[in-house]
Amino acid sequence: MMGRNMVGRPETLSRFEGEKVISLETYRKNGEPVRTPVWFLEENGILYVHTDDSTGKVKRIRRNPKVRVAPSHFRGKPKAEYVEARAELETGSETVEKYRSKIYKKYGVQGTFTRFLQRFSRSRASDVIIAIHL
Repeated sequence: MMGRNMVGRPETLSRFEGEKVISLETYRKNGEPVRTPVWFLEENGILYVHTDDSTGKVKRIRRNPKVRVAPSHFRGKPKAEYVEARAELETGSETVEKYRSKIYKKYGVQGTFTRFLQRFSRSRASDVIIAIHL
């Protein structure tokens, strides 16, 4: 049975409270793990990540939705043990806009600047929200 912290949240979820970055582990065709540090937002027990459909992590999740996540330092070094999770790709425009806005708002000026730069660096890639269910 999963433990709970003092405010009634599952321990696996509480480890992400107050964190800015998670390490998202996805898997290549040969089963080799690939760890990527990403910004995220937690809402209602689900972790949300914004990216675009041309990234390797999206391609790997399409093949295999099994992932692992851990709170991490900016460069991706995990701060705690990884936990098993399942990832879903959300492409609906309402969902994408809702969570993309919330994610970048969480990161303040840094998020606003990053979002501004993304307008110039993307070609025909479409936005995707990765919903991670612990």
